[in-house]
Amino acid sequence: MVPSAGKLTERDLMRELTDYRDRYPRLADDELFVLWFLRAFVTEKDDEAAEALCGGPRDKGVDAVLIDEPAKMVFVVQGKYRKSVAAKSEQRGDVMGFAGLATILDADGRRFAEFTRDMAPEAADRLSRARKRLRARNGYRLQLLYVTMGKCSAALEEEARRIVGSVSIPASFEVFSGRRVLLLLADYLDGVAPPVPMLDLEIEAGHGIQSSGILNRYDRKTDIESWVFTMTDDAVAGLFERAGTRLFARNVRGFLGSTQINRGMEVTLGKEPEYFWYYNNGITIICDDARRESARGRDILRVMNPQVINGQQTTRTLARRSRRGTRASVLMRVIRVPRDGTGANDRFENLVSRIVSATHWQNAIRPSDLMSNDRRQIEI
Repeated sequence: MVPSAGKLTERDLMRELTDYRDRYPRLADDELFVLWFLRAFVTEKDDEAAEALCGGPRDKGVDAVLIDEPAKMVFVVQGKYRKSVAAKSEQRGDVMGFAGLATILDADGRRFAEFTRDMAPEAADRLSRARKRLRARNGYRLQLLYVTMGKCSAALEEEARRIVGSVSIPASFEVFSGRRVLLLLADYLDGVAPPVPMLDLEIEAGHGIQSSGILNRYDRKTDIESWVFTMTDDAVAGLFERAGTRLFARNVRGFLGSTQINRGMEVTLGKEPEYFWYYNNGITIICDDARRESARGRDILRVMNPQVINGQQTTRTLARRSRRGTRASVLMRVIRVPRDGTGANDRFENLVSRIVSATHWQNAIRPSDLMSNDRRQIEI
């Protein structure tokens, strides 16, 4: 039986790495660690994850570069494989040096050439291709991922984020420390990995709509934070276009197709889209973290590891009609549920199940649907 998320340890991760070692015997442990992370967090394809590896002598901290063309994301990974969880703190120089890659990728050609001159050819070539997409200003975004079985202080991570946030290209920085790696392992074993690493939810503005923007609620007792706001139909459709079906991995059902409720949504979108906000329950998203930011004149809520747990039918119906020119508003509810990897993940799973059960009523939900999320059922 697979252990519960709160009981996963470095031994469970080693077991997964051993499985990859059988398939990729030439890779060292640190390379297998980065390979597994890519497979668990970025791509569903083992070969694509393996192809992204470029670590080795003179890699300058670039262990992997993966370009997700459909999502227009450039992932650059530095991995620090440790034998135990949270036993060693990451050095400031390593973390800040990796964050500095955002500045290099945003720099002019001469500075980039100087940085890559004595770099391993494979790593330099991967960075060059990534830089070309990022500087083309056609929607690509950089995500730097520092992945370690050790630990990293919140202050150091925030300092690195500020450096990355200061460049002109769209970029973000995330640290996966040991406990967060084990949470990712739990999702991986549950069948909900790779997740959607990040999405920008654009808060509705203009189009004749007056709004106060966003309602934010924080509960100190539970450490759960929530946001309620409105998005346009085309912005919601864009989420599905970028993330695909991975956005619904924790949802209890697949797309139900042409049900009476879904046909009703299409009629409303076609004939009276201005009333869609009043007729529809909206969309509920859970996430690991969320930050309100301004990006290129847009007011956004940037969410990490988002999952639509109610509203799959709405999201996919809007995506199907996204090019028909309708202008509807959609109610959004985003809930950040804390997951610290110390055993509290059971609370996370129970809360998600209860939210799913309580919010699915427009299209009937059966007990068997809820059971499909149980880890034992997934394993079977």
